Amino acid sequence: MTKISDVAKLAGVSTATVSRILSNPSWGKPETRENVLAAVKELRYKPNALARQLRTQETHTVIVITPNLSNDLFHKIIHSIEQEAAAHGYHVLVADAEGQPSVEEYYLNAIQQRQVDGIISISASAARHLLEKIADHYPLVLVVQSYEECNIPSVKIDNRAASEAITKHLIRIGHRKIAHITSSSDLLLYQERLSGYEKALRDGGIPVDPDLIYRGKGSMDGGFEQMNALLASGKKFDAVTCAGDTIAIGAIAALKARGIRVPQECAVTGFDDIEIAPYFDPPLTTIRQPAEQMGQIAFLKLFSMIKKEKKYDSPTYLPYELVIRKSCGHLL
Repeated sequence: MTKISDVAKLAGVSTATVSRILSNPSWGKPETRENVLAAVKELRYKPNALARQLRTQETHTVIVITPNLSNDLFHKIIHSIEQEAAAHGYHVLVADAEGQPSVEEYYLNAIQQRQVDGIISISASAARHLLEKIADHYPLVLVVQSYEECNIPSVKIDNRAASEAITKHLIRIGHRKIAHITSSSDLLLYQERLSGYEKALRDGGIPVDPDLIYRGKGSMDGGFEQMNALLASGKKFDAVTCAGDTIAIGAIAALKARGIRVPQECAVTGFDDIEIAPYFDPPLTTIRQPAEQMGQIAFLKLFSMIKKEKKYDSPTYLPYELVIRKSCGHLL
């Protein structure tokens, strides 16, 4: 069986250098890396993963917890995390929490048993005290969703400002009776998006009407159901901001089923700019989140924490983009 010392001898370096390069492919001089990797290939050397784990107490594996694998935004973030992880010699396990806090808690416990080196959570639906307890002792990064005034490292956009921007666009083009369809008020991102909607109304001199705010599932079904409930209420409205693109698509389907034209009789906006948004009928006005950048930065933060190079205690805010399409009835 080929040993690491055999690789070191053929490459003309120390065993420590071989070990360092195999654990971090970007380490060292290019010529040294090439010699080591060539020797590994020639000798068909395969590192003993179990021995390395026992020696370093590292698994070179991280978990990404997602609330819903069917969400296109989460897919993009996960793909970016996987690419960055692979570049650093790490494997990624993806866990679908299916919106259940108990499922997320199960995977969070994996790090306490040293089954993985770190966790990136897109879900953040588990109890806050558990997440804070984990973050106090183990590498944990939140993406998209987080908690207010929390020192757990996170990567996100300013949801409040983004929701305010899209609502102000509707006001700017003449809408005054604007409804809002959202999801669970337990999650901070939905609280922030509701807050941004309300601030935009107040700044525009429009009273906030609680009867025009509907909460339900953050899905197409949820958007369809809440729009039907809004229509059944008899309240007058000429535009609707939705806290997610899937909610918006369901809401538009409900409007069309009632013979209400979008955007001629009711403007609709979404949030996230999922893959179908520009191809839907009508194309959806929405907020674009930098999914690839989110995933990349989230892993780099986690990697830095795993290596004990840096500790983070404040959110990293990334820029968002207001994407105006035909569903709001006005193009710039």
